[in-house]
Amino acid sequence: MFKPYLKEGEEIIWQGKPKSGLQLRDADIILIPVSIILIGFAVVLDYTMMLFEAPFIFKLAGVMFALAGIYFGGIRFFLDRNKRVNTYYCITSKRVLVISGRKRKLQTLPLKNIERLDLTEEKDGSGFIIFGNTNPLWPWLLGKFIMAGDQVPGLELIPEVKKVYNILEQEIKIEIDPALLQQVNEPKRHGLN
Repeated sequence: MFKPYLKEGEEIIWQGKPKSGLQLRDADIILIPVSIILIGFAVVLDYTMMLFEAPFIFKLAGVMFALAGIYFGGIRFFLDRNKRVNTYYCITSKRVLVISGRKRKLQTLPLKNIERLDLTEEKDGSGFIIFGNTNPLWPWLLGKFIMAGDQVPGLELIPEVKKVYNILEQEIKIEIDPALLQQVNEPKRHGLN
């Protein structure tokens, strides 16, 4: 699957997929009860609005609360599962490649640009590897910064995440120009002998 995207001299070191199926995340401890409360509130609100023949805007508010509760309580699990079904990861000798979606959108990140790796391991050995400086709550926030909808660069729900993390650590190389290193190590003299 990744061979057409390889550059000259680049080799595939690891490739895999996120865990499949419906997955609960840490945030669900809060979101599932909140969704039940939202749906209950919406039912009571809609019933009250119909009983007292309230303006349409109030009835609409009740419907919006119900839809939000249904999304957080169920629909998002299926959307997340479908996203992961069409996601593939690859680590090469030079880059990390991610193919996602039905249209096979390709995202790449050169290994030399990864300044930091964060590992979050679940009890079953799967987990998240996040690249760069990110919000430490990323896995908790359903894999996104919820308000912005931004996808954080990384690999999510990887089986045997420690093995993949170790592969990435070995492949990431920071190259420093020797001339730059020499400039940094030279003592600065400000006209003093």
